[in-house]
This record gives sequence, C-alpha cells and structure tokens, in this order.
Amino acid sequence: MKPLLSICIPTFNRADLLKALLDNLKVECASVLNCIEVVISDNASTDHTQEVIRRCGLPVVYGRNTENIGFSGNLLNVTCHLASGEYVWVLGDDDVVLPGGVLRVIESIRIASDVDYHYVNFGWIGSQLRKRIAQIESPSMVDFSIESVQCDLLEWRRLPRLEELVFLPSKNSSVLFSCIFSFVARRQFYVDAQQWLKPTNSLDGSSVHIDDCFPHAMLTLPRVAGEEVAYIGTPCVLQCVGGWEWGAYANKNMIFGIHQLFNWLEETPFAKDAMNRLWESYYDMAGRLFSRMKCYPDENKGVDIVMQKAIPDSASHDVFWAAFMSETHVCVETSYEANLLAKLLRAHLAGNPGSKIGLWGIQGRGYQFLRNVQDLHEGIVWVADKDRRFHGDKLEYSALHVSAPETIVDASLDCLVVATRRDFIGDVVGFVHQVLPNDIVIVSVEGLSNSELYHA
Repeated sequence: MKPLLSICIPTFNRADLLKALLDNLKVECASVLNCIEVVISDNASTDHTQEVIRRCGLPVVYGRNTENIGFSGNLLNVTCHLASGEYVWVLGDDDVVLPGGVLRVIESIRIASDVDYHYVNFGWIGSQLRKRIAQIESPSMVDFSIESVQCDLLEWRRLPRLEELVFLPSKNSSVLFSCIFSFVARRQFYVDAQQWLKPTNSLDGSSVHIDDCFPHAMLTLPRVAGEEVAYIGTPCVLQCVGGWEWGAYANKNMIFGIHQLFNWLEETPFAKDAMNRLWESYYDMAGRLFSRMKCYPDENKGVDIVMQKAIPDSASHDVFWAAFMSETHVCVETSYEANLLAKLLRAHLAGNPGSKIGLWGIQGRGYQFLRNVQDLHEGIVWVADKDRRFHGDKLEYSALHVSAPETIVDASLDCLVVATRRDFIGDVVGFVHQVLPNDIVIVSVEGLSNSELYHA
C-alpha cells in the first residue's frame, strides 16, 4: 500500500550525522511504520554512509547516485523517484526530530486530510549540543534545550490561507519558508516541479541560482498561496546550527538568497499584505547579518554578490540601518574586548611563563579570545561556562571541553581569564574569591588583578 508519509533524507558524506538521525527516527517511527516510509538518496558519498544505512535497523528505501548531482537535484531524486508516499517531509541529514514529532505530523495529515500543506514549527540546536543529544538512548522533551522556536504559537491550527503564517508571533518571519524541513506537502508538488525546476550541481553554498537555494519554497508557495493550510505548533524538529561545510556562505545565502526568493515570490499569487510583512522582517535580518559579514570578513564568503544585489535595496530602509548599527555595536565591542583580554594575558605571561590558565565564558568574547590566542592554547588547562547546555562540548580552536564553573576548585589555576560581559564580571570574581586562594591572577576587561585586590 502507498505510505501516507515519506520521510525523505538527501545526504552526502555525513555518515555519522545521518546515523544519529536514523537512530532518532527508529524511536520516533516505531509505532507508525505501517503508514510511513524512510527514504534516503545518497549523493555519491565516499564515506561509510552505506554501512550506516545497512545497520540502522529501519526499513529504508535507499538509492545512491552514481555521481554528485547537487543539493537540489538530490532533493528531487529522493522525493520524486525514490519516495512513494502521498505526502513528503524532507529532513536534513543533520536535523533532529523532537519526541512525538512524527506522530504530530501524521495526526495533522489525518485531521486535515484535504489540506495540501502542513507547516511544521521548529527550533534550533547547536551542533555541539546535537552530538550530546544523539548519545541519549531514549530522549524526552526535557533533554532538548530549544534556544528559540520559529513561531511562538504552540498549538495546532487550521489557517484560512497560507499567508496567515506570516502574521503568527515570530522572532524572524523572513525565514519561515527557507528550511526544507519546515513543511509537509503532497508529493505531487515535487513531481510536477521537475518540469520547470532547473537546478545546477552546486553543493557548497556558493551558487547564486535561486533553484539551488530554495527549490522547496518555489515548488510549494505559489500552489498554496491563498489556500487553507494546517499549522503544527508544537515543534517537531530541531535544525542543527553550525558546523556546516558550507557555513562560510550561510550569511550570503540568507541575505542574497532570501532577497532573491522574495522578489520571485512577488510575481506569484502570494498576498501583498503578507509580502510587506516578510520584507519588513527581512530588512531587520539583513542588517544584522550584513554587519557580521563586514565585522568578520574571514568567516564569510559571498559579500560581493550581497553588496551588488541585496544591499542597494535594503539600504533604503531605516529598519535595515537600525539593525546594522545595533549588531555592529555588539560585534565591535566583542572584538575589542576579546583583543584586550588577549593583550592583558600576554602581558601577564611575559613575566609569568608557564602559568596554568583558565577561561570562564565561551560565547562571544570567549570565542573570539580563543581565536586570538591559538599560540597559547597549550597553557589553557580549564574552560567553563555557566550555561550547562555547553558542558562537555569540545571547544572550537581548542582541544578542551567545557566544564561546570564549580570544577575550578580542582583545576589548580594560576590565572583566570574572565570573558563574560562586563556586568557579570563581579559575580564571577566573587565566586572565585570564595573558593580559591586570593593570589590567583584575574584577567578581565577591567584589567589585571588578583581576587583579593579586586574586592579591595
């Protein structure tokens, strides 16, 4: 019998990430295997992807391309040629389905069987946290720390038109339709799109061709504009943020790619009131992301196409400049203070070579600080953060793992770099003063001191 739902996974050289997702789906799909299928299109992987699939313990429809055909080509292959379900839900090979997520999708399809498009609310999860979650045998909702969700409405709704999604409370409505996993739609939409969607074999995020960036949005939005849709408010999936091979192009794709998508969407039946709302949200996002591209040029690619095609339009809107200036203030302050911490630490080490160094705070200033002192990493023996979500994570630019603050007692440090915001420095030093000898040297943006002198 034809499955009700095909869970489709295009993949390429991500065997370990894919294994975690399949382990996840093995639990989530256990009670509905009679009405779903898991479909994987392998884009000519050269790693152990085939072995992972063979050992996953799930009935999988599997196909392997003889050569890499790009992301969009692989998307069409898995949905049009390998899948057979009435509906399709595409998942990235690095995503995580939340407990009960598959059941909520199935329930929505059954409740609103006449609806062609079911929007799936989602959250974000850091790449390091995803690795830890993947090690939990049977995770529950309490194991998932969702920093934010796309839409704040957490209940199921039948909406009178697709465009009502844009007016739901959301932190950034401009990315509503940018993710491949954010909707379930009839498979026929994908089949029909083969006639006019012409993607390239691009895979690294550098493409400027709209068919490569947002094929999933292009093949659905015009067909359901103005039509009734279902909205699954309880988040069903987490997007893994960070660690992407194409991460240097991420901001370029968000600024230029979504600008391109919205201009294209303007020529479809998509309602104008909703378009205006999307553009307003887009200019705010573009301002923030463009600031990061300018502040951290070595981490971002594609700035030229962004400058040529997206910024001239965005720069005529006040909301863009407000967001740009606000984010730039944060970026400049963070970079300045990270450089100051590095300078102060080097000054201390000049007179105290061989000191055992600790770092408190790994986000923002701490992240930039570690980048600035890679030559000193050998002397850094302990790092910590108050946010328990990071405990156990391996730090980028370091071989260290994040510890809980209270473990500082056993670290035997000579020097502690406090890389928190200025308003938290006093709390950190106060804690250190209570549990460690007073002669430990404190390095913060307020200068060099020991904890006793700091309080004096």
